[in-house]
Amino acid sequence: MVRRIAVYGTYHAKVPVRQRFWKSRRDGAKQRYWKKTTRTKKALMSGRYEFSGSGKALYKAVVKALHIVPRGFVQVSAEDFLRNPLKYGFEGVWIEREVES
Repeated sequence: MVRRIAVYGTYHAKVPVRQRFWKSRRDGAKQRYWKKTTRTKKALMSGRYEFSGSGKALYKAVVKALHIVPRGFVQVSAEDFLRNPLKYGFEGVWIEREVES
């Protein structure tokens, strides 16, 4: 029997800062580009995990999701999330968190 549980709320996350720079093209014209830097900033974001699977895997996924916040709206099985949690989210701190089954 497949069960479902959702974890959602707002959180603080460290996101990479993008930087705009000018680059000269081959024809001599200058053009603006964006690139990611190694610097990060703290941002207030909101997101939601939708887990599905067995009860034991759901419990482990919710515990793991305390420190791994979602990348927006994520619908994933609990087993896949437990294998590679950083594929579906990144490290952050929950401010408000709701668990709905």
